Amino acid sequence: MARHPYPPLDNLPPRLKEELAKRVTPVRGNVWKMMMWNPVLAEHFIDFNDAVRYKISFSDITRQMIILRVGHLCDAPYELYQHTRIARECGMTDEQLAGVKEGPTAAILDDSQKLALAVTDDIVNDLKVSDANMKNAIAKFGESGLIEILWLAGCYVMACAFLRTFEPDIEQPAKAS
Repeated sequence: MARHPYPPLDNLPPRLKEELAKRVTPVRGNVWKMMMWNPVLAEHFIDFNDAVRYKISFSDITRQMIILRVGHLCDAPYELYQHTRIARECGMTDEQLAGVKEGPTAAILDDSQKLALAVTDDIVNDLKVSDANMKNAIAKFGESGLIEILWLAGCYVMACAFLRTFEPDIEQPAKAS
């Protein structure tokens, strides 16, 4: 059971009703419903979240690795559950998922993924990218790529704090009869 009740959803502005219709299914969406306690900020968070998830240069797998690494470091069960499902839909293997949990030294990761996770670890743990990782990330991904990791990881740190505070229910798929 969620730590806090979900807000009433019947008086939301049309755009948010449309967003919820797209985002809430039997297997996902409680996080979006809980955000509707503050519709103004929810609308802006949706735009920001969509930008850092879908408009960055990293592959779907690397993007999901960054998100999952934040979820592990922040100990956010809802985030891990939902993004493990999404990562599998993107083609991540169980070995890659275990590598993300292990961290940036995991043998299963390629050099770019190791660096992306090292930068992610810096952001979550120190709120600053180390000098060595900053230099390497700019050399590998460019300044724009480093900023993409910063904003993606930062967005999901914020999401994990929200999830850990409100503890929305983790949606479970219906069991086959």
